Amino acid sequence: MRELLPDRKAELVNSFSNQGLMKTFNATLERVDHGHIEISMPYSDAVSQQHKFFHGGGIGALADSACGYAAISQLQDGEASLTAEYKINFLSPADGERLIAVGRVLKAGRTLIVCQGDVFVEKEGQRKLCATMLMTMCVVKNLSHK
Repeated sequence: MRELLPDRKAELVNSFSNQGLMKTFNATLERVDHGHIEISMPYSDAVSQQHKFFHGGGIGALADSACGYAAISQLQDGEASLTAEYKINFLSPADGERLIAVGRVLKAGRTLIVCQGDVFVEKEGQRKLCATMLMTMCVVKNLSHK
């Protein structure tokens, strides 16, 4: 796996720290490499569903961010990306203390980047795959900020 330049890595870390939803989830950027991102999120009642598992919406959002940042890690200066579409399969209940989303680029083109996101639930030190996502990101020129 190719290392990111320190300035690019710092840019991604700073961008992640500005995401309100990831702050709300108390999510942490665990690994930042070229085309490969890992994000974790601890369990809390705020991200649970009625059976006390992680909520599917939280799982999808974590996978979306992991894939999105994997795509961003491969962009050129002056480019940004937006989620164009994704499909997620929930494979097992997310019953555990922590989620880990692993996003990686499968194919990067000039206008579309296809990524895969796998989400693992960790319980008592054991990881289990609970969801997998296939996503397409659209490359755009830098967006203006509100």
